Amino acid sequence: MANRFALGVFLVALYVVVSAAGEVYAASYFQQADVYVALLLSFAAVCLIFNLLARHEGDEATVAKWSLLVFVALNVGTAISWIGLFIGLKYAEPAIVVAFMVALGPTATVWLNALIRRQGAPPASDIVVSVTIATIGSYMIWISASGNAGVEWGARSSFGIVLAIVAGLSLALTNILVKLLFDHGFSGRQVLAHRFYGTILLLLGLVDYSSIVPEISQHWFAIAAIGLSTIIVPLLLIQQGIRRVEPFTVNTVLSTAPIITFLFQYFDSRIVPSSHTFIGNALITAVAVGNIYLQYRRSA
Repeated sequence: MANRFALGVFLVALYVVVSAAGEVYAASYFQQADVYVALLLSFAAVCLIFNLLARHEGDEATVAKWSLLVFVALNVGTAISWIGLFIGLKYAEPAIVVAFMVALGPTATVWLNALIRRQGAPPASDIVVSVTIATIGSYMIWISASGNAGVEWGARSSFGIVLAIVAGLSLALTNILVKLLFDHGFSGRQVLAHRFYGTILLLLGLVDYSSIVPEISQHWFAIAAIGLSTIIVPLLLIQQGIRRVEPFTVNTVLSTAPIITFLFQYFDSRIVPSSHTFIGNALITAVAVGNIYLQYRRSA
């Protein structure tokens, strides 16, 4: 049990590092590029790849009425969380966008897990950690609103943070739904194959079709790099992590993402390093690491 837990935590942690690097790169790229074209091409490729992989898998779980409803909810949540994340990255400091998402994750997951998976009241330690991380998230709001972030505060950055908050709540919901499908016999490839239809449909409604060909011809390498580093590889890693550990543990490891993202921001010249952002990110990471240790001791 302990080895399974350790491997699950490692996979989610690797997801954090890979996606943090990709998100900082994407934030820089989206300043002068069409975000919707890049996302549409990336998610279309992801959907195609995982549908092909799922076809070569063995026995598939039966799709009943309840699982169809779960997949519909998963598609809606996935569309909101991913598109909210990337638009937030375009307008606000990546480390703060990620902090808002993961600060809300553990708090929402504690109660969603109890409600959706019917596991009863969460342990007191989980509640304490959730409240602590949510409190630090409030401090991050002050950092942004007071102009102490790495990106200048304004209407665009506030819009980006609102999207990040909505995306964080949606991310918590999608992690629960994925775990629910795993509990009923669905494989990681099956879930990945069928979770992006809603995202693609929404992007089809947002994209400027006249810019698709020019965007591909001029930025094909950047689009491919963003797709691999922020979507395909991270999804493979986190799906396997979710299979091995509980959703709250997943969200706790994800809480280390802000400090990792902050460090990668040093490679982006448009972002001014902020000690306030670093303190908020470090606090969230410290709470997260401490809780991972408690979770490991509990599973040993």
